[in-house]
Amino acid sequence: MLNFAMYMDAIARANHLTPPCPEWVFYPGMLQDSNSMWWGDFGTRHACHEGIDICFYKKSDADIQALMPGARIPAMASGTVLNISKDLMGTSIAVSLDTAETDIGDQNTHDTDTPILVYAHIVPEPGIHPGKRIAQGDLFAKTFDARTIQSRLRSHLHISCLLIPAGMKKNELNWRLFADRTRVAYINPVFL
Repeated sequence: MLNFAMYMDAIARANHLTPPCPEWVFYPGMLQDSNSMWWGDFGTRHACHEGIDICFYKKSDADIQALMPGARIPAMASGTVLNISKDLMGTSIAVSLDTAETDIGDQNTHDTDTPILVYAHIVPEPGIHPGKRIAQGDLFAKTFDARTIQSRLRSHLHISCLLIPAGMKKNELNWRLFADRTRVAYINPVFL
């Protein structure tokens, strides 16, 4: 698995933002557990943020820029696509992490709490479906074009890492579960 800094470099390379490597910019509300909004009236979220929003960067002394809609998304880690579901802005993809202890494999459920990565507000590349293996660094999705739904949010990648409870069916891996902090435990991606 790429650590978070290496993953940010991989996003930059995938979108030809190098050289030089950009400085990523995070506003209040973009980081995990923040209760602030980084869009619209910059008010308060109804619940703490479940991950990290990746959108803004700057190169050298340049102005802050945003990832364009359709920015290419590399996989942070190798794994298997467990579920694909709609979210408030595009699609979310839940991916297992490749470790001997946590691989769900072809089973419909699993016996232990299992860490997964969730990539949200994206559009999967053709051929991405549940059961599909992706390797670390594979370009498997693009950011959703928020302009198509007239969202106050800019196109961005939301990434979460969480432990899903034992016995969950793959088709239950969606935002009804992910947003329920009584049922899942979040791991801040910055510390991966």
